[in-house]
Amino acid sequence: MKKKSVIIILIITTIVAGFVRDYIFVSINEKTGQGTAGSGNLFYWKWILTFMFALLYLVLTCLFLYLFFRKKKYIRLTVFVYAGLFTVSLLTAGTGSFISSFEKVYPFIRTVMGIAQSPVVMMILISACLLNEANKK
Repeated sequence: MKKKSVIIILIITTIVAGFVRDYIFVSINEKTGQGTAGSGNLFYWKWILTFMFALLYLVLTCLFLYLFFRKKKYIRLTVFVYAGLFTVSLLTAGTGSFISSFEKVYPFIRTVMGIAQSPVVMMILISACLLNEANKK
């Protein structure tokens, strides 16, 4: 019973986080401008908030996987996937800025970080881990 209650709380937290994130970013974009054309301190907060929401989804995914499977290898896999998303974004930003311009690579970076700040990774990893466990039996 306790495990089910915690899972329900995590599901509600995941849904609420999505709505809060969307509200915050839409509000910031309305006030500062979208894309790389934005300006002001609020615009820079978008970058901090992007990282914070991605970390929140990392933690939520780790909690789900721990509750379902209680295996450290799935937690390590989750951390590896998120580290990969961050690395791809940073390398793309650096390389894109060096080779052409940040504005040209920004849509790709925004897509990758959008995935990191959504339940997409969570859904894929839970499904993959369930398949892995089923294949062991």
